[in-house]
Amino acid sequence: MTRIVPLLLIAGLWQAASATGLLPPGVLPSFSAVMRSLFAQVGSGEIFPDTAASFYRAGFGLSLAVALGTVLGLAMARVPAIQRGVEPILLSIYPVPKPALIPLFMVWLGIGDVSKITVIALSCMVPIVISSFNGARAVDNVLIWSARARGTPESRLLWRVVLPAALPQIATGVRTAIAISLIVMVSSEFISSEHGLGYLIFSYGGVGADDAMLAVVLYLTTIGFLIDRLYTAGLRRFMAWHDFAR
Repeated sequence: MTRIVPLLLIAGLWQAASATGLLPPGVLPSFSAVMRSLFAQVGSGEIFPDTAASFYRAGFGLSLAVALGTVLGLAMARVPAIQRGVEPILLSIYPVPKPALIPLFMVWLGIGDVSKITVIALSCMVPIVISSFNGARAVDNVLIWSARARGTPESRLLWRVVLPAALPQIATGVRTAIAISLIVMVSSEFISSEHGLGYLIFSYGGVGADDAMLAVVLYLTTIGFLIDRLYTAGLRRFMAWHDFAR
């Protein structure tokens, strides 16, 4: 509950500034106007098809990134040759703003969902690969020696020892990737899309409907916040032995 108090304070100050004229409607619509627009869009149901389109892209891309990024990160940690081959590529991709790659992928893969999902997956893979690699490298050798002493074959060490021990760091990387998936999703829908929350934001902003535009932004922010809270709550339940940051 205490996390919501600063947000409520900002909303109250925003509304007060609008009501007193310190914040003219031409600069920023009042908070109450934005909320009325949000309730209208949710009440009519018009926002839900765009929500489904956006989260299909973000969810598909994130799922690919989790699957491929985890495997690649673990492989880099266990096989030096893979690390030497992949690490330079990873280091070159890491500092690049991922939305800058969207036009390039649209040229290669078209303007449909494939290019958007690909960019989301590539953007989300980076933190997952890094967290998987670091998690696997940080596994205590005593655990591996103990597993070997108990007869665990080398082919099963990765899945029975390394992966479970690295899960907390992998989960932290996935949490970062969730936020990245939403950012890149909206950015890709700005450029070329006929459906999606990013498309709505761009469309409303283009016709000067600032209250509707901010309503979609607030809606997306709320969903992102709830997803993060649900994810961390799930981690605390299923990985109770690890203290995850709130």
